[in-house]
Amino acid sequence: MTLFITEGEVDQLLSFREAIEAVEEGFRLLAEGQAVNLPRRRAIVKGAVLHVLQGVVLGKYGVAGLKTYLSTREGARFAVLLFDVAGGDLLAIIEADRLGQKRTGAASAVATRHMAARFQGTLGIVGSGRQARAQFEALVEVFKPSLVKIFSRNRERARAFVEFVRGRGYDAALADDYRSVSDVDVLVTATNSAEPFIRGEYLRPGVHVNAIGSNWANRAELAPDAVAKADVIAVDDLTQAREEAGDLIMAGALDRAVPLADIVAGKARGRPDESSITLFKSLGIAVEDLVVAKVVYDKAVKERLGRELEFSGRWPL
Repeated sequence: MTLFITEGEVDQLLSFREAIEAVEEGFRLLAEGQAVNLPRRRAIVKGAVLHVLQGVVLGKYGVAGLKTYLSTREGARFAVLLFDVAGGDLLAIIEADRLGQKRTGAASAVATRHMAARFQGTLGIVGSGRQARAQFEALVEVFKPSLVKIFSRNRERARAFVEFVRGRGYDAALADDYRSVSDVDVLVTATNSAEPFIRGEYLRPGVHVNAIGSNWANRAELAPDAVAKADVIAVDDLTQAREEAGDLIMAGALDRAVPLADIVAGKARGRPDESSITLFKSLGIAVEDLVVAKVVYDKAVKERLGRELEFSGRWPL
């Protein structure tokens, strides 16, 4: 039987801590050659873009599958198809908007765990949407902020985000501009901006940056001089970065990027010293989706959630 799992069930079943541990293990498996990730492919027509990410993850996961979503003027709709590698069964069809938010936050948390100079201090977030909130919720699992500084061009949503953070028991304040929000120990950029807004002069020694907003080659959040200040640059997939990491492409920095998987596995250094500036350019990859989808599926089976569907995928003889 195939399980159909809804957005609400995903949010109920998958904690940020579980997502972080699964994504970290996914990166280890990538480093060990026990996972295959294929870059996002897009079919573009007027008014719509179909995106597909696919891969295989072995080890304790033993799954293959894909995430797909269609972007239109009305927004985007996300789904994961999860297959069992051993027998080929379609295990689940999973609504995957919230899943994507949690796995993106988890990837930043993994990068922060392995690349930041310290695990407490000030946190700056540029952006005030759902992805920005998910970044905060994931990062506080690995980094304890004494103050969360928030900047967004939408001041009403920024104020609401400040109250959200305070409601979680953390001190928070509105930042005045991009410079002030960048004067932190860990910085997150989570926007849909097409033009870079973080300049090199804003970044202080020792800062770690998670840039998550863009996965198009012609869009960037970091100016080239900000990228140039990074002593270590990590990406979730090198091949995908060559096609999508606008921040690095515009800065001519692709040849300096290393896979986050290698840092997680101890094959590359995440930080030379405490004063180094480190950067994780997040794109979002299939391996991240598949490992968290398997966690969701396993828990749904255990807790008897999801709706069973009759599915064979074969024409009977």
